[in-house]
Amino acid sequence: MGVEHHVPPRPDRRAPRLPRSAWIRLIVAAALALAAIALFPRSGGDQPPLASLALIGAVIAGVTTTALYLIVRRDLRLPSRAAASLAIAFVLLALVKFVLAPLGLYEVNAVRTLDDYFGTVGDVGGTMITAAAVFGLYALGYTIAYRIGRPTHRDRRPIRRRTILAVLLVAGLLAVSGLWLVALLLVNAPRQYLEFVFSSGVGVLMAVALAVAATVIGSAFRTLSRRPDLVADVGAIVTLFWLGLGFLALYHVLWIVYVLVLGSIWPLRTVVPK
Repeated sequence: MGVEHHVPPRPDRRAPRLPRSAWIRLIVAAALALAAIALFPRSGGDQPPLASLALIGAVIAGVTTTALYLIVRRDLRLPSRAAASLAIAFVLLALVKFVLAPLGLYEVNAVRTLDDYFGTVGDVGGTMITAAAVFGLYALGYTIAYRIGRPTHRDRRPIRRRTILAVLLVAGLLAVSGLWLVALLLVNAPRQYLEFVFSSGVGVLMAVALAVAATVIGSAFRTLSRRPDLVADVGAIVTLFWLGLGFLALYHVLWIVYVLVLGSIWPLRTVVPK
């Protein structure tokens, strides 16, 4: 009589689809955030008051992180600790995006003008370019936090080699084609934006908030990776990763509308270099 060997089930790495209830929560949160931006408090002065920025930031943070928590808990059925950790991290990100960064931007812009080479923050083109570039930085930081928080045993060297080769290839094409001049013009708006906000009086506070958010995100995924019952269902964790990335994208779409509304009420000081 042979001995039966129990073969553990292979982890399901397919990311499960979000149910309809999750999409409803996302749509409601986005609609409430847009409504709050559209009803942004008007006041006099050359720049938005801190109370107004704090109010709109609190509304956006409140509705989006509530939706995020409910999706993680009720739809993905992941532990409350992970849901709360991600909610706290995104509260900090909302604080940076919608309160501290605009405050710092207007603070520095009061004494320095923005150079309008190829669009700048405040006009549609420059704001969209800035949002795309900054989203790339947020996505990179989020992915690093996820990778550190949820280590795997796969050999990542081939992936790293492909990434390095791709970067070198793109850089080489830019160098020989002369497109680097266009690239420099395109990154001017996000470069100035980052320079202004991080050189302001709240720049250090922003850096600390972002570092804490990244640490909390990494801690959330690390907690999940230590749960044997959840490691067997890798798909739910992968979905959680993409969910967080989707919320980052939502924040930057809302930020585009937010900055354009701010600029229509309190125009930023710009100059076109000769």
